[in-house]
Amino acid sequence: MTANKRVISLTIGLLLASGAAFAQENRGTAGYDNVKQYLLSAKPCRTVLSPEGEFITVFNDKVADWVKAKIDKKALSDIRRALKDSLYIKLNDRGFAPAASRSAEKEKDATHYDAIWVRDNVWVYYSLLEDPARRNDARRLILALWDYYSTDAQYKRFSGVIADPAIAQDEMAVPHIRFDGSSPALDDVIIDGKPQHWNHRQIDAHGIFFTALAEAFTKGLLTPDDLTEKRFKALSLYPSFLSAISFYDYEDAGSWEEITRKNTSSIGLAARSLEAWCDLLYKNKEKPADALRKKFFPMLKKENENIKRSWSDGNLTFLVNKGLETVRYQLFLGGESPDYKPEDIHFRRADAALITLIQPSPLEGLSEEEMRKALLIVETLKRPAGVLRYNNDSYQGGNFWIKPSGKDSASLTADTSSKDAFLGRLGGLIPDTEAQWFFDSLLAMARLHLAGITKDPKLREQDIYLAAVHIKRALGQITGGSITADGNTAQPWLLPESINTVVVDGQKYYLPSPIVPLNWAKASLGMALAGYEKYAEGAGQ
Repeated sequence: MTANKRVISLTIGLLLASGAAFAQENRGTAGYDNVKQYLLSAKPCRTVLSPEGEFITVFNDKVADWVKAKIDKKALSDIRRALKDSLYIKLNDRGFAPAASRSAEKEKDATHYDAIWVRDNVWVYYSLLEDPARRNDARRLILALWDYYSTDAQYKRFSGVIADPAIAQDEMAVPHIRFDGSSPALDDVIIDGKPQHWNHRQIDAHGIFFTALAEAFTKGLLTPDDLTEKRFKALSLYPSFLSAISFYDYEDAGSWEEITRKNTSSIGLAARSLEAWCDLLYKNKEKPADALRKKFFPMLKKENENIKRSWSDGNLTFLVNKGLETVRYQLFLGGESPDYKPEDIHFRRADAALITLIQPSPLEGLSEEEMRKALLIVETLKRPAGVLRYNNDSYQGGNFWIKPSGKDSASLTADTSSKDAFLGRLGGLIPDTEAQWFFDSLLAMARLHLAGITKDPKLREQDIYLAAVHIKRALGQITGGSITADGNTAQPWLLPESINTVVVDGQKYYLPSPIVPLNWAKASLGMALAGYEKYAEGAGQ
């Protein structure tokens, strides 16, 4: 699955030519014409200088006023009140949140962003915890996810990999991380009568879910009564599954669901989940943890010796340390998947997924210095209107959504986990037009975490400053009523997945992605605003 230097160099070398051809190909299509006509008569965004000395790209006029003002407790309170409806995330009848709410309820979204992603839903869960009025919704969501993991199909996938670890190389045979939330059995998304092929090799999604599950018991959101036999059976397989695949060396598709690589972020999230369960079962002395242990261990005694051994303090600690060893070494090498030859297609240093080492649940085994190093790597991806996932990211790159008339745009969100598909999409990237994602809110939360743990007042001051800047940059992405990058209308006050670049007559312009509103973006901005307001209250601002 590797590509040699000549292949990569040739691909990158053709980007200018192929990108120009791609732009020319779209001239005369309905989407291109809509975008061009709009840009001739309107200015979708502007640049605003904030009191922090940063230039912020803004799409909404009211947001421009917020950016110009000092960020303090009163300002945050006003902003959160104004955004209450915009940041509200509705759960469906089964207790899940679709990735995006682009279509009316019960209608199918051609991009399939109406599907349920485990990862996105856990972020929504964490955001619901920030609102006391939605604690019951948070509980409902985490239990809905646990029940998905407890389905017969998902249980068979976990047990199958444990019995034969070679299965873990098959992206459809491993436990799934995405499904149709309207399906009675929570089955896969169906395309042409068959389950959509998807790279489900994403241990980051399992890691973030099982972390949230452990923390839900720690916080008392879940009680021993929630540990039913079926849910316990699903949970009981988790450490054995991670051990079977040697998660600390496992190549997965990661947060971006593309070609498999040994991702620092995925391994870190899996290690964090084991930390959380080890703490809950063996270290935490609080009443909720003690109550769970009294039910968990008697149930564990009924399992076979391998399952019982997998949950021992020693085994959990061993696995955590193996994961930390990989994470530390790869951070030392430079970031996300740097343990390949530099010319290899799998080699990558800067990747926004590294933020998950710190948020939403910090990897306890990392030092403050190691967390700061991860953030410094990610912050090289900062761009005027958002944060790149990684350099030369072709998904939603320039003119991505403006397709020739008659072609189905749904294919643009299809699986790209094979080398050929990944390089094929890369060949259509117009250079320097990568999508700029909503990750400023995640960076703000990470900075607030570091500000809370550091003993250095100067570093704390810098963290708070950067958190404010990132929050304002995140606010800047809120739509102001412009069209989206596919030429369709976007209502104001929505949170897009990213800001896209369109190229018209050789000029580059920013427009919101058609994936709007994105629930992960709503969740993370809500969490960032809540986190900064707590800091402001403590600081007496």
